Amino acid sequence: MRKNNLNRRPFSLSTRLTFFISLSTIIAFVAFTWVMLHSVEKHFAEKDISDLKQISLSLEKILKVPDASEQQKAETISNIMATYHNISVLLLDGNKQVLYRSIDGPDLTPALPTENPQQPTDSEGIFILPNAGESAGMHSDSQMRNMTYRVMTTSVKTTDNTASSAYTLLTALSIDYHQHYIDQLKRNLIAIASVISLMIILIILFAVHTAHQPLRNVSRKIKNISSENLDVRLDSDRVPIELEQLVMSFNHMIERIEDVFTRQANFSADIAHEIRTPITNLVTQTEIVLSQTRTDEELKDVLYSNLEEYNRMAKMTSDMLFLAQADNNQLIPERAMIDLQSEVIKVFDFFEAWAEEREVSLNVEGSTSRVEGDPLMLRRVINNLLSNAIRYTPKKMTVTVHIKEHHQWVDLIVENPGTPIPEEHLSRLFDRFYRVDPSRQRKSEGSGIGLAIVKSIVNAHKGKISVTSDTVSTCFIISLPVAAPDKC
Repeated sequence: MRKNNLNRRPFSLSTRLTFFISLSTIIAFVAFTWVMLHSVEKHFAEKDISDLKQISLSLEKILKVPDASEQQKAETISNIMATYHNISVLLLDGNKQVLYRSIDGPDLTPALPTENPQQPTDSEGIFILPNAGESAGMHSDSQMRNMTYRVMTTSVKTTDNTASSAYTLLTALSIDYHQHYIDQLKRNLIAIASVISLMIILIILFAVHTAHQPLRNVSRKIKNISSENLDVRLDSDRVPIELEQLVMSFNHMIERIEDVFTRQANFSADIAHEIRTPITNLVTQTEIVLSQTRTDEELKDVLYSNLEEYNRMAKMTSDMLFLAQADNNQLIPERAMIDLQSEVIKVFDFFEAWAEEREVSLNVEGSTSRVEGDPLMLRRVINNLLSNAIRYTPKKMTVTVHIKEHHQWVDLIVENPGTPIPEEHLSRLFDRFYRVDPSRQRKSEGSGIGLAIVKSIVNAHKGKISVTSDTVSTCFIISLPVAAPDKC
């Protein structure tokens, strides 16, 4: 069960946006409705209290007339209350005896305040008086049952200050009309809110669907891209700004993929050509030998020639396996302290005879600089760069190796004079089998993957490699981290 929950697909963006925007809008609408209803109820309550206070003040003036008897006061109140149909009055004397009660009004005695000295004498509140009509003797009028009243209780004292002259006046105002209006308003608002909420959800759903149209267009274009049309690019100027970075990132990714496909295609063609050449040589020489009887010396010469081709294919296979290890991050160099100057001098000793044959001088400049790495791999790097430098250096010129230390890096620079390399080729020199001039004899220039091996070894040592070329010289620059002082 838990596995199913973990693998459940997340809700779509359209569903999320529709839900949260609709929820926010509906909550705002509900809050507005609540504020409006609260304001209406508050307005009615303030108006009811104002009316009750007005009537109570009028009745207090009557009760405070000094020369009138209680019967006269009750008759006067009865005449006044005859003009009010939604107000009821209960008048009690100081002994809590009823002096006056509205004929059609409810029994207000449940609303009498409890005897509590801490309570104020005058008070007002809302009371639900059940079966108010029956208490008034109106059994036939069902609308008088369970009516709601706002009741104000007032203590009235006359000027003689006798106990019997202290009256308790209860004034009740029926708020059923207001309550019915508010209830009807609530029902109407609920119906309107339901319709508006549904409309909001539909409108937002449509808006979100429309807003996602550019995303669907981009997805459709991406879906149509295959290995046959990797040159297709998305126009970042024709998408919303929110998708601009996505489109640019996709274009960069496609560029890298196209470059990988191109290199892979070229690599397949180059490796086929590299293998075909020695195989063709072997087949041709073998056919020539078999075409007629040969002496032992001739056969030996052919075998030596074939051995050269076998050695060349073996070296190419070894180099390809080396690059495959580098591509799969399986190239793990050994860690030892290396003096670059000493390593360069050792390689100079190996190439000294060939350099003299080509009338090229070798020179090293720089002080002792130590790095941590694999001696055999780094010697192979120097070997490959130096062999290329000697091969392309004109006679009577000098190949110079500079060793410079700065900050936390050591730069190994192999510089050779000669024909400059065009700018458009510099970034491709470390590609496998890439040649600036494809018409050159491959046999005299090695397998064509020496610089690719150099780059792989430098990357495995957390270093950097670059190349510059101008009319004066061509420089291959290798930067390696300086060895920590405690390891030197």
